Amino acid sequence: MSQPDTGHNRGFRPLNHTADKSIEAWAPTLPDLFCAAAEGMFSGSADCSAITPDQEWSIQVQAASLDDLLHAWLSELLWISERDAAALCRFEIEDLQGADNGGWRARGLARGGPLPADAPHTGAPVKAVTYHGLRVWQHNDLWHAHLVFDV
Repeated sequence: MSQPDTGHNRGFRPLNHTADKSIEAWAPTLPDLFCAAAEGMFSGSADCSAITPDQEWSIQVQAASLDDLLHAWLSELLWISERDAAALCRFEIEDLQGADNGGWRARGLARGGPLPADAPHTGAPVKAVTYHGLRVWQHNDLWHAHLVFDV
């Protein structure tokens, strides 16, 4: 897998996948990586410039591993988006750390709002976060994540 353009502190890029949507996200810190992954997950389904981010949701997740924590974070965001018929477009991790029991936990915020009726969809919406190929790793000064989403 080629390395992303490290001239950007945080970002994501689509990867070729035969049937689903796949991305690689990168950032200098784990909290920024979780935000970049969320941006990548929602990037293909709605134009965030058409959204007024006047709603806010608080998210808390925990998991046994860092990979599972990223899966839980993104799955929670997807569930909120579907439950509230909202387009989520801004993300913030307030706290991310290893838990006392050896697991991991994260607390953050998502901001967004209703998708205007006349706003075009920019691609197929994500239906689920998969475990296929899910991986979080650190290379040099950047954290990376590889993700596949069911569309």
